[in-house]
Amino acid sequence: MALRVLNLSSNEISAAAADHFYQFFQNKNKLVQFDLKGNAECDATAMEAYFQIRNNKKTIELDLRSNQIGDKGAKYIADALQNNTTLMQLDLRSNNIEDKGVEDLFDALKNNKTLKKLRLTGNRDGRFIALETAVCIRSQKNFKQLLLSSNRIGNNGVRYLTEALRHNSIISTIDLSGNQIDDKGLHYLTDFLKNNTSVHILKLNINSITNMGATYIAEMLNGNKTITVLELNSNKIQDKGIENLADVIIKNKTLKTLSLTKNPSVLAVALEKFVDLQQNKTITGLELCNCNIGEEGMKYIADALNYNKALIEINLEGNQIGNTGAQYLADVLEHYPTLVRLNLEDNGIDGQGAQYLANALETILVLKELNLNKNIIGEQGAKYLADALTTSKTLIRLDLADNRIGKEGALYLAKALEHNQTLTSLSLENNCIGNQGAQYLAHALETNIVLTSFDLGKNQIGNEGANCFFNALKKNTNLKNLHLNDDKITDGKTVSAILRLLDCTNDCLWLDFYRMEDNLIELLSSVLQRNETIKHISIITNKIGDRGAQVLASLIKDSKMLISLDLRSNLIGDQGAGYLADALMNNTTLTKLKLRGNEIGPSGTKYLIDAQQNRTTPIQLELNGTLKLQCPWGHRLELWNSSMRKEMSEKKFKRRRASVKIECDICSKNSYLSWYCPCSMKGFDICEECAKRND
Repeated sequence: MALRVLNLSSNEISAAAADHFYQFFQNKNKLVQFDLKGNAECDATAMEAYFQIRNNKKTIELDLRSNQIGDKGAKYIADALQNNTTLMQLDLRSNNIEDKGVEDLFDALKNNKTLKKLRLTGNRDGRFIALETAVCIRSQKNFKQLLLSSNRIGNNGVRYLTEALRHNSIISTIDLSGNQIDDKGLHYLTDFLKNNTSVHILKLNINSITNMGATYIAEMLNGNKTITVLELNSNKIQDKGIENLADVIIKNKTLKTLSLTKNPSVLAVALEKFVDLQQNKTITGLELCNCNIGEEGMKYIADALNYNKALIEINLEGNQIGNTGAQYLADVLEHYPTLVRLNLEDNGIDGQGAQYLANALETILVLKELNLNKNIIGEQGAKYLADALTTSKTLIRLDLADNRIGKEGALYLAKALEHNQTLTSLSLENNCIGNQGAQYLAHALETNIVLTSFDLGKNQIGNEGANCFFNALKKNTNLKNLHLNDDKITDGKTVSAILRLLDCTNDCLWLDFYRMEDNLIELLSSVLQRNETIKHISIITNKIGDRGAQVLASLIKDSKMLISLDLRSNLIGDQGAGYLADALMNNTTLTKLKLRGNEIGPSGTKYLIDAQQNRTTPIQLELNGTLKLQCPWGHRLELWNSSMRKEMSEKKFKRRRASVKIECDICSKNSYLSWYCPCSMKGFDICEECAKRND
């Protein structure tokens, strides 16, 4: 009589003993009921499940949650699934299945066409999610999106999924970002995608893909004609891997979007931009700053410009493209139809690279602004660009600051300025031009009628060179801004401040504490004659003297706008006071004139008071007691502010100071402005209020 029921519940059957039952079930038998409950050491539940799956053809759903089933139990279940044609749902959540068990289940499901739903989450590995999903992919005919980001499925998880995907012809999106996938796992996927015609979007961000993986992707793209979006952000792809991708992507006509940020290759961002520019013909601006793409990255960008002819602005600052990169760019820009602004600041371009760009300048149709700041074009590069400026019909702004062009380079550019009819702004800051170079450029300004802004700061130009500009500016009425700020130029800051008046729309002018001497007053006067808005002028504590007073007197005489003039502490004497007094008799608008702290004696004072009394319109004069502003040691006081005091203190004590406290020696009040003498260690201060009382 054949055994039909076997009940071994609540015994101590070992795992080894359970294996004998497993062998027994492999053979034909008449057993219809089998019970191993209560035998925890032998994967009893799994053995029962094995028996049920093999023998009960009516079982379509099996729930084995939380039964401590391990790898051996998973093996039992997997073997049973090999030939099963009825079970449709299997729940193995919250068990102890690990590597070997999941591999056995995967092998079994390769041949099983019946199981529609497998639940494994709650076990110890993210690959269970992949295996669950693989079952869904095979069973669901409308499975179009595989979205499994951040599940740690690993390489084997990818293997499970790709095996299932081979049976799916409609999948369009695959997102496996953040899943600890390296090159091995990627290879499973790319091997599947080579001939796939349904996937359009592939996202593999935040994995461990290296140069080898990039090669697999390149090989895949060589055959795949459907992927339009590829994301590989935050992987480990270096320059060689990006180059392998570029070889294929440059020829690929399908890919629309490529993301490669946060890979260790400096070429990644350049290849991204290539795809972006190639596919989007409406992009008008390219911003790619401080990415160090080098000459190879520049090649990608230049290739992209052959596809995109709509760019108006290109900013490639800080990319070290060098001469070769400059050549790639110049070649493609020679007849580029739309480019208006080009920024190549800090790119390691020397004279040779400047020649490539200069050649392009002669044929570029609409370029208006070129920035080559912080390169190394030298005097030879300046010569090439000067030649281009001579023929250019469009360039209006050129920045060549910090380029080592020297005095010879300045000479080439000066000659170009004599003929150029379009350039309105030129920066040559920090180029070691010196006095000789300044002379060349100043001479050019005498005939140039278009330049409005000129930056020559930090060029080792002394007062000799600055004087050349002072003379040129008497003839040049077009220049609005000239920057000569330099430690070697006493009046550099003053000239810059004076020329800014040409564009000034305010009604007040402050040139206090510039230490301006009479050589600049003529320049100031000529500039003020061209300004129609300024009504109030303050020139406190300069050194204009009687000659400066004479020039300003001519301005006052002809002015129809001036209301107040502050000339305190300016070394003006009796002669200067006489010039000012004569001017007051012919002026009807000035209502306030301050002259405290000058060197005006009794005769000069009389001139001014007589003019005040005989004038047709009233005027307030501040000049009483001007000779009394002296320190206890008999030195004349000058009006100083806190900034001047701070600068003087730093030079005296040779260390930086945050601020200087000004305290009146009479009333002990603090102020930012005082009548001061530096003759002692502490100095001597009188505030404005005490100075007036002292009068």
